[in-house]
Amino acid sequence: MARKAREQSGTGVYHVMLRGVNRQDIFEDDEDYRVFINILAGLDSRKSDDGRGVICTSEVFAYCLMPNHVHLLLMGQVPVPRDHTRL
Repeated sequence: MARKAREQSGTGVYHVMLRGVNRQDIFEDDEDYRVFINILAGLDSRKSDDGRGVICTSEVFAYCLMPNHVHLLLMGQVPVPRDHTRL
């Protein structure tokens, strides 16, 4: 059975969680954390693969990075489930 589609937030604020497959670590060293933080820093200016438009229009309010998962608090201008699959 397919999962029920997530509803768009009235406030535009979303809690997003990313987890490693089988709860495996997704960050192995300090460099992995730095790379991820740099990706988050550029969310508002990420371009589509064809270079035609911005694919992500979110502001990061808070984040918590742990070895096997990540919590993000984002404010998005477009539906999060589609927009943030590009992270």
